[in-house]
Amino acid sequence: MTAIDQATLLDRARPASDVIDRDMRSTGVATHRLRRVLIHLVHTLWPVAFLLVAWDTWVTVKHLPPAVAPHPGTVLRYVRANPGTFAGDALDTCVIVLGGLLVGAVGGIALATVSWFSSIARAAISGPALVTQCLPVATMVPVLARIFGYNQRTVVIIAALIAFFPVLVFTTAGLRASPPGTDDLFVVLGAGRIQRFRHLAVPSAIPRLLVSLRLSIVAAVVGAMLAQWIMGTSGLGYRLVTAQASFRTAEAWGASLVAIVLSVLLYSAMAALCRLADRRFG
Repeated sequence: MTAIDQATLLDRARPASDVIDRDMRSTGVATHRLRRVLIHLVHTLWPVAFLLVAWDTWVTVKHLPPAVAPHPGTVLRYVRANPGTFAGDALDTCVIVLGGLLVGAVGGIALATVSWFSSIARAAISGPALVTQCLPVATMVPVLARIFGYNQRTVVIIAALIAFFPVLVFTTAGLRASPPGTDDLFVVLGAGRIQRFRHLAVPSAIPRLLVSLRLSIVAAVVGAMLAQWIMGTSGLGYRLVTAQASFRTAEAWGASLVAIVLSVLLYSAMAALCRLADRRFG
């Protein structure tokens, strides 16, 4: 066989080998992605699984009656038998939590920005902001309900009040966490206050802002359910209190379990968004 024939055979064989290599690479990428998804699911759901195991062990060892603490299997069957109603209540609570987180985050970022530009404003904001966190939520709900009414808007405001403080604290600290000497360097280079805020303070604050959002969303779930409990609006909190009042123990525990799963899912979703933002702006 001549050299030309060998070259021809190699040229004909190369496309097939390229296809095989691409298929192998595609299979490897798909396997890697599937492994990452499974690891993420295990990382997200193992606290719920651990809770169910601990719950089952506690009820079995203590021989607790169903009126006090039903078996997790009973609660899961009850939730599975009423998926639509639990999904509707979870959706109501989720919308309120996300709305409260959005309002609280916008308020916290705005106040942190004002505090960065003015030391007088920072002194005026820190005191009232701290007072809002010192008051128990149970005492604020009736007052806010009198002002804004017994409706979903008030529940959103309560969730926002709970969510905004971590955003305010972390963002304020992040705006002032620029590397040492960089602020003086910007001044020497002739950068104005707006330029220093945009190109120096904001990039320094983004990582801490992302942390505050992950913390705030779980606290917002608790605040929203407590407000629903006290005010008697729709959602998981209202379902929990009505089930307890009617001695429907399995339903009450089911509402609590759905709330826990909702908190874990919201936290995981927020953590995923924060990782994307951190890779984009970090």
